[in-house]
Amino acid sequence: GALIGNILGYTAFKDVCAGMYYGSYSLPTYVTIWNAEAFLMTTVVPVIIMFVVNYAVLHHKLKLSPLKFLRRDLSSRKQRRAVYLSPRMKIFHRFRLRVIFQNISNYLVLFVGIIFANLLLMFGLLLPSALDHYQLEIQNNMLAKYQYMLSETDNEDAEEFSAYSLNTLPTKYKSEEVTLYGVHDDSKYIDVDFSDGVYISKAYADKFLLKPGDSITLKEKYEDDEYTFKISGIYDYNGSLCIFMPQEELNRTFDLGDDYFSGYFSNSEITDIDSSYIGSVIDLDALTKISRQLNVSMGSMMGMVNLFAVAIYMILIYLLSKIIIEKNAQSISMTKIFGYTNGEISRLYILSTSIVVVLCLLISLPIETTIMEVLFREMMLQSISGWIALWIDPMI
Repeated sequence: GALIGNILGYTAFKDVCAGMYYGSYSLPTYVTIWNAEAFLMTTVVPVIIMFVVNYAVLHHKLKLSPLKFLRRDLSSRKQRRAVYLSPRMKIFHRFRLRVIFQNISNYLVLFVGIIFANLLLMFGLLLPSALDHYQLEIQNNMLAKYQYMLSETDNEDAEEFSAYSLNTLPTKYKSEEVTLYGVHDDSKYIDVDFSDGVYISKAYADKFLLKPGDSITLKEKYEDDEYTFKISGIYDYNGSLCIFMPQEELNRTFDLGDDYFSGYFSNSEITDIDSSYIGSVIDLDALTKISRQLNVSMGSMMGMVNLFAVAIYMILIYLLSKIIIEKNAQSISMTKIFGYTNGEISRLYILSTSIVVVLCLLISLPIETTIMEVLFREMMLQSISGWIALWIDPMI
């Protein structure tokens, strides 16, 4: 498996990653090189684990006496008393429960395997869905359709705002830029009440687990000056990490001057300004750039993740079902002698595994959702600037 995996990884499957590379960035032609770290993690470590586990199991089992092997009793523990089942239960129900209790260790392995396979499948299905949902959210709650930086206009839709940038304090995650917006108290674009502190965007609150009443400290990017703000509320905006405060307060705090402004909010495109006087335009295309880039760069890999997740799931169920049937081969042969049909025997042995699989799937869903929330959050914290909230489509 390790050998074939390396051969495929450096031949057929490398083209998938090469396609992602060329589809995402304008970069030079790549050259395939042997990666020592990848070889260690994907080949050496699994092979060592396989040898250790096999040696440990064989070393333990071969301590048993020849008589136990002849009796096919490969357990060193004393036989426990069977779980009491009411005789009022139907024979098929009792028999299936006995099969489940006798193979509880195999079913525990099945449960862990289902969680692992479903986590892979959930991630493969979830990421494109979360990116699409993010783009829809951005479109629905933009501050304004256009934000023009450093310009003068007579457009009636245009409303002045001030802007300033600070950085979060460095922690175990990289320091990130936060935009401070200074807006009018009667702004028709930012509907908030600045009576007690500042408002932060929902993206900022979600990323750093902030809530009203908390205080946040930010610093100048290249200096040691720090500023502390009290959070009055959270504004429903996922486009960026930002803070909203009165324009006069922002201008006064950073000594920008009473009449200073950085640009305009506008719901219509401003056409009366020469493009050379416009510093930048923040619109839907700019706000969704990162999600579109992630879709392009990781979209093709998600198909591969889904394929492997389904393959792992099918192989796992097949192997454990096979183990349980082989373990009960003698009992199955006896039931055949007593005249039970294949359908009846399937109801005894196959249906037991089917019931356990369904139960494992139902029990695993809340566990997988909780694990995915942690994993997705860590991935977003470490991988990107800004924030994309976790979204699990009900269809998933």
